[in-house]
Amino acid sequence: MSVFDTPWGDGPGGPDHEHDILLIAGSRPEVARLAPVAASVAAADRIRGITVATGPDPMVVHETFEALGVPTDITILLPGDVAPDMADTAAALLTRLDRLMVDQDPSAILVHGGGTAAAMAATVAFWRRIPVVHMQAGMGTDDLLCPFPQEAHRRVIGQLASLFLTTGGSTLGSPLGPNVITVGDTVNSLPDPVDDACAAVLRRVRGERRTLVLVDLRRPSSVPVLADLAALVDRYPRLEVVLTGSLTTGDPARMPPRHARITVVPELSLPDELTALAAATALVSDDHDLVVDAPGLGTLAVLVDGPNVPQPGDSIRSIAAPDAVPAVAQVLDGDHGRRPVPGDGLEAARTEQAVAWMFGLCRSPQLPEDRPAGHDDVAGASPEEEPTDA
Repeated sequence: MSVFDTPWGDGPGGPDHEHDILLIAGSRPEVARLAPVAASVAAADRIRGITVATGPDPMVVHETFEALGVPTDITILLPGDVAPDMADTAAALLTRLDRLMVDQDPSAILVHGGGTAAAMAATVAFWRRIPVVHMQAGMGTDDLLCPFPQEAHRRVIGQLASLFLTTGGSTLGSPLGPNVITVGDTVNSLPDPVDDACAAVLRRVRGERRTLVLVDLRRPSSVPVLADLAALVDRYPRLEVVLTGSLTTGDPARMPPRHARITVVPELSLPDELTALAAATALVSDDHDLVVDAPGLGTLAVLVDGPNVPQPGDSIRSIAAPDAVPAVAQVLDGDHGRRPVPGDGLEAARTEQAVAWMFGLCRSPQLPEDRPAGHDDVAGASPEEEPTDA
């Protein structure tokens, strides 16, 4: 669907909703956070949610929305002559997102993190005086260059946003003001993997606070990685490994010895792989696109025999196949603390509730499950009647 195709017949917000919100994603990790919110918005039926696929590769974003069971309402394609560098991509996004804002005239936009598309969307919305709701708001790290450029973008968006949705507690040294609401990480609202074996591993990882390493290998040159996996698992008693990719369907002699904590799944669907990647501490893969997605889901990545393009604060390491597993051991020994934030599956519903509160559709920004006893939710009250605590 092009930028000017409206999926409803009676204006931007549809016939039955006073308020609409654009959920703008520019990468697969952003879709993993926004798709559950879109589903919650549709289920609550208080706001019209409009999903927008954009970014450097908008069709990948479009297909990821669809794979996660959420229709893509608008896909913003970039001109065919746009160079792959950041400046040209950002310039093309600015003009096309501006046309989108004028055409749709939304009540607000929702963006996640600090991707280029999120930064451009927040900038254009600010110019058009459209409220910005920012998920994963504030400072993610103490280092402006790590991850690069997402951390800097996240801080810029924080200066433009009206509502700040954080994953847990206060953000690092970032006084965002009164409209800060903790909703959790909405990736935890994704459904459990369809694959039974992968789902069983994730239940152990979450329930027993185990460590997960996802290994996705597709090229014959990556075979040396397999030989070291059993030793890695033996070294760390609380480590689980999910091994996937076309390499697992080759010569059985290449495979690591059978191990109770190495789960082989020859092919993971995209939703299952994103869910597993979000739960993992580290990824080992020769799939460049998957490795690029990992930092956005909070996972350190080892790119096997891939091109290494150093960047400030880069969290992707390009390692020769024989050295990939030792590199993972260094990550595990460092105990870097990037454990998945425990979730209860209500993160997307909390996000919808917070947005509805911002629009004055309910009295409290909290779900009934999260409120003290006796605290009622009365529709129609304005946010000013009950401000949140920072």
